Amino acid sequence: MESSIEDSDFIEEDYDEKIRVMLIGDSSVGKTSLLKKYCQNEFSQSYVSTIGIDFQIKYISINNKKIKLQIWDTAGQERYHILAKNYFTSTDGFIIVYDITNKMTFDNVNNWVKQITDISPNYTKTIIFGNKCDLSSEREINSSDGKELAEKYKFKFYETSAKNGDNLNVGFEYIVKEVLRDMSSIKERRKNTYILRDRRHKNKTKKNESCC
Repeated sequence: MESSIEDSDFIEEDYDEKIRVMLIGDSSVGKTSLLKKYCQNEFSQSYVSTIGIDFQIKYISINNKKIKLQIWDTAGQERYHILAKNYFTSTDGFIIVYDITNKMTFDNVNNWVKQITDISPNYTKTIIFGNKCDLSSEREINSSDGKELAEKYKFKFYETSAKNGDNLNVGFEYIVKEVLRDMSSIKERRKNTYILRDRRHKNKTKKNESCC
């Protein structure tokens, strides 16, 4: 796991709300690069593909609230999809990322949407990032196609660049604001999730005790 990244204006545990956002999408679309740029303002061409699940933390202030934003970075390879899905139910918002220079990653956005809708709550917020917009000469997907796809699912759409930071702040700020609007519903869902996990744990413990 990456170490937490904290803004200088905040101290540890000094926040009003904790929000979990997950970056999902095919391998090599630039999820890790986007995360590094947003949290550390760093960019490198040589990031190693994420193995399994990784995360970083960024503290931000929105609507007079101090937010602890936990951003999960998932591996795009198919063999890690089941692992990523285990985290879907505890995620407050999703950012689906595709590479504007790779049509296949764009076509696969539909598959990622299906995975979200199959597992996560209906009120979970989702937006789409068309990444690598700095590589305009290699573009395979027009911005109008990205907007059309997002409108199909009633999602917000942004073209981004992990290199230049285009639309990163505004994109993350948008999804955090959307999550904050549903915070009461999200807290109730978290509570029910914890209760269900506790019941499963107790039932499993009872079964183990009875068989010995």
